[in-house]
Amino acid sequence: MSKHKGFTLMEMMIVIAVMGILASMMMMSSSESISTARANSIVTNLRNFSMAAMAYYTNNVDRFGKEPDFLKNDPATLKANVEEYMHNEGKIPDEPNIIIYNDSGTWWAGYNLTTALDNDKVRDKLQGRSESANLKGTTSDTPPAKDSADDYDCTTKKHTYVWIQIRSNRN
Repeated sequence: MSKHKGFTLMEMMIVIAVMGILASMMMMSSSESISTARANSIVTNLRNFSMAAMAYYTNNVDRFGKEPDFLKNDPATLKANVEEYMHNEGKIPDEPNIIIYNDSGTWWAGYNLTTALDNDKVRDKLQGRSESANLKGTTSDTPPAKDSADDYDCTTKKHTYVWIQIRSNRN
């Protein structure tokens, strides 16, 4: 009986096939993880921006009370003022995609989803977070109407913007 050293061709092919299957499974799970992380990052950035906007509002409440239209139609200035209240050295994370909208005292923070990698998967992940994060969705760069029940629902619409309400005008 002769003893051979090494693997047979069949054994090598089985090992390579198993490695290929494991690698493809890992790629699929990492894709899901990336989408989940991106959606979580979007919600976190919106919440942080919202807190900074409320801090800015609180420090300037007298001015807002005396001038109801203060910064109403100037989102760039409002965004720049809020930026000073960010904890991350005054920087807004993912700044080009964050939008602030002030409509007669009702403030919204929005995120432009068109630049998000793998849009559809990120939209699906945001759908799962929509109720707990109180997200709203629109296909335009303006938030939903004041009393709209237009929750973030990616199954019926392909939202391009996701919104979170910062403060509401109680008038």
